[in-house]
Amino acid sequence: MKVIYSQPYSYLVVEKDSSWYLTFFTGGPVEIDICVKLNDQEITESNNNKESVKTLIEKFKKSPDTYQGRRVIPLVYPKNKIQK
Repeated sequence: MKVIYSQPYSYLVVEKDSSWYLTFFTGGPVEIDICVKLNDQEITESNNNKESVKTLIEKFKKSPDTYQGRRVIPLVYPKNKIQK
């Protein structure tokens, strides 16, 4: 597993078995972390572009149906500590 991007207390993008997973916090009075398997278009847009990850998170927050069927439970998360 490889960490692609991480922003503490916000989001994490990892690659595992040639698939990319985005885990983000929903924000608000109750924090929930959601893990979504990214599709090819989202991977292409996010590759080498950290800003597009933030845009994608906002899209997911506004329209949860955009990741319907791709939510991953339990979260895909590296076992060791994330390095900055």
